[in-house]
Amino acid sequence: MPSDRRPKILCVDDEPKNLKLLEAILSPIGYEVIFAESGNSALESVGRQQPDIILLDIMLPGMSGYEVLEKLRLDKNFRLIPVVMITALHEMQDRLRAINAGCDDFISKPFDKNEVLARVKALLKISYYRSLLDEKEKFENVIENIEDGIVVLDNSYKIVRANKKAKALLSLLESDCSADFFVCLKKYAIRYPGDLSLDLKAGPLVFDIERPPTENFKSLIVEAHSNPIVNPAGEIGDILLTLHDVSAVRGEERLKQDFLSLISHKLRTPVSIITQDALILQEGMSVKAGEDAKKLVDAIARNSSRLTDLVENLLSFTAINSANLNSPQEPLEISAYLPKIAQETVKRAKEKKVELKIDCPVKGITINMYRVYFNQLIGNLIDNAIKFNDKDTVNINICVTAGDGKIKISIQDNGPGIPFEEQKKIFEKFYQIEKYYTGQVKGAGLGLALAKRIAEAYGGSIEVNSDIGRGAKFTVSLPFS
Repeated sequence: MPSDRRPKILCVDDEPKNLKLLEAILSPIGYEVIFAESGNSALESVGRQQPDIILLDIMLPGMSGYEVLEKLRLDKNFRLIPVVMITALHEMQDRLRAINAGCDDFISKPFDKNEVLARVKALLKISYYRSLLDEKEKFENVIENIEDGIVVLDNSYKIVRANKKAKALLSLLESDCSADFFVCLKKYAIRYPGDLSLDLKAGPLVFDIERPPTENFKSLIVEAHSNPIVNPAGEIGDILLTLHDVSAVRGEERLKQDFLSLISHKLRTPVSIITQDALILQEGMSVKAGEDAKKLVDAIARNSSRLTDLVENLLSFTAINSANLNSPQEPLEISAYLPKIAQETVKRAKEKKVELKIDCPVKGITINMYRVYFNQLIGNLIDNAIKFNDKDTVNINICVTAGDGKIKISIQDNGPGIPFEEQKKIFEKFYQIEKYYTGQVKGAGLGLALAKRIAEAYGGSIEVNSDIGRGAKFTVSLPFS
């Protein structure tokens, strides 16, 4: 039996000498032998010990071996245990009754050592394969009835398996379940990001599959998680896809984005006019103008600038879609461009003293990214490090490293730090840590959400490490050319 565990054999006989004889035959081979002397005690032992094989005498007091066997075969937990009937009966009708009750084999009395060992060895193999089959049936049942869609592709993207939910989500017929996955999607006018067939083997991937509305079907958006399965030789064997219906979630997101985009566009023009007029007023203020008037104009200019930043962040946030970036890509050489963005952001922080250090030993590394988005990504992180800092002097250290096709930009500050329980929440839209949500620091809680969305839209990521009182370090990881 393919296991390090000693096979367990239950011997059931009302004659102690027969039990001792079976023990003498089986124990030296390494089998664990347990005993029962009646039908009832046999059933109790099965429930308690869960043996691999049962050697069951037919003639037992109280409950016969036939009855014990019938009860075992009706129990879903024990129905697969192989049972060998021990009998001195030679009538054909007795053997037929045992077979009809579900026995797997017979051993005749008096025992022959070689016969007993041969029967046990053969039935241990049967027990092992039955257990495998039972586990497979359970697994198949779970896969078939799970709430998620499951699709298995071979390494040429042919569908090997699709469960009931996957067939419903992708409108697959039984005849499609050996066809090319991408051909099936096109057949049913289902849209997916282009060139995915090149990426499914590269590593874990998340993408949306969209079915537009038809006369017979409503629109559907399915989020697909792709994972290549590597065999022991290190080669891609199959590809596992798990599918989730996210139509309702995506619909709500689109409504929110459309609303934010509409509001932002409506605000942009009046805010721009207010900002320009405030600057003109500042420049045209005469020396004789009252101090109160100057303060009011300065407040108008300062807050209109904040409102402008908020509107631009809203517009950027609603414009970015990780599945479809339409913005122009630009080659940005990090060692030359990053310091400019950092210094420009620091210069805008007129209310605080900022000491900026940049360590960028990597030279000549270029990323392809829309310049405006890179500015917002890095600018928002530096701006946060300044805004939420309670020190008289803000220290910001930027470190750049590269490896494995990724460039990492770390921004460390000397601020108050971020509580551990808040660190996952800070990337949510409109979220601010309670201390700052009271208005102590002006903002709408979009900066980090926007930074995360930009990083992920370009195939990167952003993470935070922080301890209370020891500042925070944000690390952006982006693929480079």
